[in-house]
Amino acid sequence: MRNETFMLACLALAFFSPGRIVAADRTPDGLPRYEMVYGDMVRTYSMFIPDSLPHGAPLVVYAHGYGSKTRSRKDLNEAARRHGFAVCNPDGSPDSRGKDGWKVGYPSQGSMTVDEADFFRALLDEVASRFGVSRENVFLAGMSNGGDLCYQFAYTSPELFRAYGSVAGLTFEETYNANKLTEPVAFIEIHGTSDTVSSWDGDHLNAGGWGAYIPVELAVQALAVNNRCATVGKDSVASKRPAEHPVSRCVYGDAPSGRDVVVYRVEGAGHSWHAADLDTGELLIEFFSRYIVPEDGR
Repeated sequence: MRNETFMLACLALAFFSPGRIVAADRTPDGLPRYEMVYGDMVRTYSMFIPDSLPHGAPLVVYAHGYGSKTRSRKDLNEAARRHGFAVCNPDGSPDSRGKDGWKVGYPSQGSMTVDEADFFRALLDEVASRFGVSRENVFLAGMSNGGDLCYQFAYTSPELFRAYGSVAGLTFEETYNANKLTEPVAFIEIHGTSDTVSSWDGDHLNAGGWGAYIPVELAVQALAVNNRCATVGKDSVASKRPAEHPVSRCVYGDAPSGRDVVVYRVEGAGHSWHAADLDTGELLIEFFSRYIVPEDGR
């Protein structure tokens, strides 16, 4: 009887102690899913950990798009394998429509109370402790809503990650007007010019219903000015479909901090991860690799 009571107590502790992570099941793409107690909620995430990954390896956190819970990116995982990164795929929390996502200011997110910066700090602490990955060399990649989160953190919590990678993300006017960029941010954006969800030209009148947001070029230029980038370089990039979607790149470089801002412009492409035109995962991991530092050194 005492043994049974002891075992039940241990199980209760494992599931309800703050921050405790336990393996739950697997995602549809086959990755182990874990649970993390955060406040009075149980949050979930999956992990991609390459074989023989060394202790203290860098970590990419992938923030999914709106309503895309449990989805990871195969090309991002494979690029991470090649370059010696782990990948964490956290699941967002539901809004008033029941869609999982990240609180960035959508009208449907008005009732959400989560502090995303606080959640990601807790997530990074837990993942570093549980899996032995780096707590210093951490990077955020995001698609759509996840890309919006990258811009939001650049303004509100730039110290959270060493570099940010947005795909089809945007900067809301509320974030742009209400916050100041306070420190240099390494940032890469990949975006289609025919994106009808996150318009390249912005949406000042909120025609799309997501909230008013600024043009992509203005969004990345604001980051470049804040970084005090001294040069602008433009070139063409090999596209998998050059006839349909030629790709150009603009690099704002030579900042005193060494933190560049890069934007890939995919002509005629819509709202997507752009894997049909670019090796998106490789571009992101290569960019992040430039900002790896020795542990305890920023």
